[in-house]
Amino acid sequence: MNSTPKKSSSLLKTDCIGKCHRLKGYCRGCGRTSDEIFDWIILSDQEKQTILDTPREDVNNP
Repeated sequence: MNSTPKKSSSLLKTDCIGKCHRLKGYCRGCGRTSDEIFDWIILSDQEKQTILDTPREDVNNP
């Protein structure tokens, strides 16, 4: 029997829609900041949920 520990994966998926272009510090696709995008993989589920629950300004309409 192999007792290799499994890496836990988050149930929360990124809100990325594949239209990445940063404008005024926010991605025009998902509305997240650069820090939120880069740190996503190391954030806890609670931190990710907080980001997903945060209202975003529509950066596509100046």
